[in-house]
Amino acid sequence: MVTIRRHPKSWIVFFSFLFALPLVAATLHQGKWTKKGYPIAGTWQIVEEGGRKLVVLDDAFKTKNAPDLKIFLSPKPVAELDNRNATQGSVLVGPLQSAQGAQKLAIPPGTNLGSYRSILIHCEKYSKLWGAAAL
Repeated sequence: MVTIRRHPKSWIVFFSFLFALPLVAATLHQGKWTKKGYPIAGTWQIVEEGGRKLVVLDDAFKTKNAPDLKIFLSPKPVAELDNRNATQGSVLVGPLQSAQGAQKLAIPPGTNLGSYRSILIHCEKYSKLWGAAAL
């Protein structure tokens, strides 16, 4: 018979490894952009990661640069969105970090995604709708 001895603190190593694993993100919504004012390349996702909801833009994200581009969630469907009404009743997710490249923006806590029908990129400074996508 072989006896296996465990180190008395082996459970510490196990739990340290377990908590060091990266958080797995669950995809809630995803899609491609519909041009409203300017073309937008790349895809987007809304994911839940570590108890937070995030808008994730992929590496292929690229659009025309502007001074005040922001992402919003809108209660209106894409077909009804225009420059005048894009942000009415919308929730601000946050400003784009750049007009190209991968990025993540946190959706405000408590936001009920079921209340929104589209995601959009809008230039607030010039009230110009860049593009949108259905949720």
